[in-house]
Amino acid sequence: MANSLAGKVAIVTGGAGGIGKSSVLTLAEHGAKIAVVELDLVSAQAVVDEVKASGGEAVAIQADVADEASVKAMVAQVNKAFGRIDILYNNAAALGLDMQQTDGAVADMSVETWDKAMAVNVRGPMLCAKHVLPTMIAQKSGNIINAASGMGAQGEVTRSAYAASKAAIMMLTKSIATQYGHAGVRSNAIQIGYLPPPPGSKKTTPPQITKILEAHHLIPYALTAQHIADVVLFLASDQSAALTGSTVVADGGFSAHTPSMNEINAFVRSVGQNSI
Repeated sequence: MANSLAGKVAIVTGGAGGIGKSSVLTLAEHGAKIAVVELDLVSAQAVVDEVKASGGEAVAIQADVADEASVKAMVAQVNKAFGRIDILYNNAAALGLDMQQTDGAVADMSVETWDKAMAVNVRGPMLCAKHVLPTMIAQKSGNIINAASGMGAQGEVTRSAYAASKAAIMMLTKSIATQYGHAGVRSNAIQIGYLPPPPGSKKTTPPQITKILEAHHLIPYALTAQHIADVVLFLASDQSAALTGSTVVADGGFSAHTPSMNEINAFVRSVGQNSI
């Protein structure tokens, strides 16, 4: 897939860290010109500098994806800089420490937390899609990729607002694919599984919870941002031309088995492998 994106232009929202940064560097490595979109222009520029140091082409753009005027201006800036838009990866999400601490069970839900999750995680991707679609339709080609989550497909004891927002993203993905497929625009989502917080992150997961989550993976290694970036690359390329309106599950097998798997495995080990 080397240079599989040569001549294409990609927007990555939330492109300064974690999965966003890995996706920027991976798409650029395969030939795409990148618009790194962030609330913090300094962090976006740092990623742009990395792209340029590796011989790629990128611009840093400050934008609030929840604000329509800001998104409209961002898209205009990308069109001015590169003359086209081929790929939109809606990666930005409300995932700060404040959200982690206040997004809990429904009976305890703060309306402010709920509204922020919906504004950034649902309105943001919708607005970005809304304003890139005219360019993509005029080109008769385009590719919109949305970051979803296993929390949007399975019940959780916490993160109710985040979960609801990610379920909405999966349906938004289908709507875009259905409405604009014949205009040449594909739209897919990625159901992202549990990734340990990167070193230095303010977000923390109790080690007991991390152990439980990773025990339900069906792969012998932890998921990383690069694993997800590789899925983004696949969906952004013509290698995935048959896919649209789909949610690709990239969770290390977390959602592929029954919830009782670990308990059953422990029982089988206790009585002997061939006893049931």
